[in-house]
Amino acid sequence: MRKIIWSCYVITFVLLLAILFGGLSGAFDDGYTYRLLNFYFVIPVTLFAMGSFLGYKDAHFKWLYPVLFGFLTRVVVLQFVNLQVGLHFLPFLCAFLGMVSGITARLVLQNLSKSAQAKLKKIAKVVCATAGAIVLIHIVHAVTLDRTIEYKELFFSSPNIPAEMNGYRIAFVADTHNLPMYQLKAVVEELNHRHVDLLLLGGDFSAAYWAQWQSMEILSQTITTDGIFGVEGNHDNYRYLFEAKRAFGIVPLSNNGVLVRENFFLAGVEDLWNRNPNIADAIENSSPEDFVLLVSHNPDVAMKQDTIDVDLIVSGHTHGGQITFFGVWAPYFTFGNSVTEYGQQFASTWAESPDGTPILISNGLCGYVIRVFARPQVILLTLIQS
Repeated sequence: MRKIIWSCYVITFVLLLAILFGGLSGAFDDGYTYRLLNFYFVIPVTLFAMGSFLGYKDAHFKWLYPVLFGFLTRVVVLQFVNLQVGLHFLPFLCAFLGMVSGITARLVLQNLSKSAQAKLKKIAKVVCATAGAIVLIHIVHAVTLDRTIEYKELFFSSPNIPAEMNGYRIAFVADTHNLPMYQLKAVVEELNHRHVDLLLLGGDFSAAYWAQWQSMEILSQTITTDGIFGVEGNHDNYRYLFEAKRAFGIVPLSNNGVLVRENFFLAGVEDLWNRNPNIADAIENSSPEDFVLLVSHNPDVAMKQDTIDVDLIVSGHTHGGQITFFGVWAPYFTFGNSVTEYGQQFASTWAESPDGTPILISNGLCGYVIRVFARPQVILLTLIQS
C-alpha cells in the first residue's frame, strides 16, 4: 500500500510540474493555469484522506501541511502582491513558497514531542469544528437571505446638490441577468410603493433578445418623477438593448448626458470591456455649478479616467463578490482574473476614485450562480444637500 501511495504522490508532483511549465511556456493562458492549479490542490487532499483511511502512518505530515501552506501562501501573495511579478511567473512563485513553507511546517511538527502533538491535535479538532460551523452558517445564509432581494436605503450628501432636490430619491437596478420576470415585476411593484424620482439601470440584463425587450417593458412601468435612464453592461448587446429601451420610453446613456433638472446633470458611459467609455465626453455639456451623477456599469472606469468634475458615480458589475466570507472577503477578487482589477474595494457599497469621487457599487439582482453573504439588492439613494 505504501508503494501505491508514493506512486500517487510522484504522479501528482509530475502533474504540478506539467501545469507550471505549461503555463510558463504559453501552452495555455493564465486563467487556465490558475484553474488547473486550484484543481491540483484537490488531488493531494484526496490522497491524504485515502492514506489516512487506509492507515498509512503520518500521511497527513507528508501532504496535508504542504498543501495547506501552499494554498494559504497563494492567498497571501495574490492578496498583497499587485501582480508585479507577472502572471506567468506568479503560479510558480506561489507553488514554490507553498512547498518551502509546507515542508518546513512538516519538519517542525514531526520533531515536536508527543505531548505537544497531542495538544496540537486537540487544537486541530477545535479548528475543524469551528470551520464546520462557519461553513454551515454560510450554507444557511445562501439558501435563505441570499435568495431574497434587499432594498438598501442609502443617503448621499453634498453641497453641490440643489436645494430643491433635498430628499430626492434615486433607485438603481443593475445586473438582473436571468432574474425571472415575475421577480422583476415584483421589484417594479415595490419601487412603485416606495416612490422614486428617478430610476437608473446599470446594465447586464438577460442576453436573450426577447428577454431584453420583456425586461425593458417591465421596468418601464416604474412610476418616477423624472424618468428612467440606463447604460449597457458587458453582457449586453448595446444595439438591441438601446432599441428596446427607446421602444418603452427609457433613455439610453452612451458617453453622453442630459440635464434632468436645473443644476442636476446625469451622464452615462459605454461598457469598459466591450466599447470605449469616455467620462469627458459624457459630462461635456454639464456646467461647473451642476451636480453631476455618472452611471458606469463597470466601476473600474473611475480608476482609469479623470473624475474630478463628477460628484457621484453609481456602478454594478461585481455582484458584491458573489460568494464571500461573511460579506467581508470575496475569494473571487483574490484568485486572479477577477471582474475588477481593484479587488475587494469594489465588492459592494462605497468606494472612491483617485480623484476622491465617491463610487456607489450595487450587488445587483443577478439571478445566476449561488450567492453567499452577497444579497441581491436594489439601491434606493436619497440625496441630501449639506
